[in-house]
Amino acid sequence: MRYFLIALSASSMIVPVAMAAAKDKPAATAAKPTYGSFGFDTAGMDKSIRPGDDFYAFANGRWAKSTPIPADRSNFGMFTVLDDLSTQRSHDILESAAKTPKSRIGDLYASFMDEAAADAAGISPLTPTLDAIKALDSKPAVAAKMGELLRIGLVAPFSVHVDQDDKDPDSYIVQMRQRGLGMPDRDYYLKTAAEIVKARTAYRDYLTRLLTLAGEPRAGERAARILAFETELATAQWTRVDSRDSTRTYNKWQGSDFAKQAPGFDWDAYFKAAGVDGAGAILVAQPTAFTGMARAIGAAPIEVLRDYLLAATINAEAPYLSKPFVDAEFAFNQTILSGTPENQSRWKRGVSLVKELIGEDLGQEYVKLYFTPETKAAADELVRNVIAAMGKRIDGLSWMSPETKVKARAKLAAFTPKIGYPSTWRDYSALQIRRGDLLGNVMRAQEFEWRRGLGKLGNPIDR
Repeated sequence: MRYFLIALSASSMIVPVAMAAAKDKPAATAAKPTYGSFGFDTAGMDKSIRPGDDFYAFANGRWAKSTPIPADRSNFGMFTVLDDLSTQRSHDILESAAKTPKSRIGDLYASFMDEAAADAAGISPLTPTLDAIKALDSKPAVAAKMGELLRIGLVAPFSVHVDQDDKDPDSYIVQMRQRGLGMPDRDYYLKTAAEIVKARTAYRDYLTRLLTLAGEPRAGERAARILAFETELATAQWTRVDSRDSTRTYNKWQGSDFAKQAPGFDWDAYFKAAGVDGAGAILVAQPTAFTGMARAIGAAPIEVLRDYLLAATINAEAPYLSKPFVDAEFAFNQTILSGTPENQSRWKRGVSLVKELIGEDLGQEYVKLYFTPETKAAADELVRNVIAAMGKRIDGLSWMSPETKVKARAKLAAFTPKIGYPSTWRDYSALQIRRGDLLGNVMRAQEFEWRRGLGKLGNPIDR
């Protein structure tokens, strides 16, 4: 299966902004481009640099030197300008929807925008989840809780998702990968470069801060033990280079293979709690990492495993709690790790949350305003013309044999145009969104998506 994609927007939404961008002034700080032939920003060029020496600097050098990166971003470019435009439009839609009774996107957005309620609640929305973790009294119970947390998007210590089988694209399969680290990569735990050591120290301090905010005693001591445990996990994990090897990362295990290949972890309890115990074969990306990680879990004291899950849970849900949690999470994950000086305005984060959790609900409202049926028809016709022209070019190739032309034609016919938005929108009617229940909304939306993924198993591929 192949897709012929037309990139219409840099937004995380699936609806376009580029076609209507000329009507709106982007909310960005970029210098205004001066467009020459073919829409190229000639004012952004640095013609003092020879294109043969550094073409990127020749084409973009003056723009890069004169354009500041906004304080709430780690990078900036013209696609960011389009994203800002889409975000502003989405904001207008959501502000209106928030005033409409029983609007799913309006209720979700309003629940996030009620910062006063979040600050008043503190950590209490997360307390039942944390109390359940602190009550874990056995390794099987820990494994079951890890599987249960998967349902609400907490991937510790393994990533699990449903996707097409890499070598059988007509079938869905459960895929698993190494995860479970609070920092982005094993190198953050194992390398000794000064910047890495600095980030590692900051992470320990961050864990201490999270546990302290949650009212946990001996936070520093427990944070050090969490870091030591995650270092054990990191030691077992594969490098990024090894993890990109498509042959080495294709390993089918049956459910019974996990206990044999990766002993020390209660896989049966984990899979049952996650709801994948009857999934059949599972693709395991880094088998030796699973072996080592299971061994590390089996050797860890249960109190360390509890603290590990506590910290991972608070870290994941901190953006939906009171301001001290929000600020702590941003300071580490966005400023220290990504270099972003300032958090985005709350309304921007609210727009992003709606896009992430129920984006196609928002998308339906977006296209009504900014991507009319007439515009979509024009884009569809443009793509049909491109495909037709490509077909004529194949027919006219003197160097291609008739047999190869037949195959090329078949390949061209296999392209599936996807323009702007889907022909069938996702149905969120089974998802309950409540005003005044921000964290509950996030957790229910994550579980809704988890169930949607599991529902693909055994069904035809949705092309």
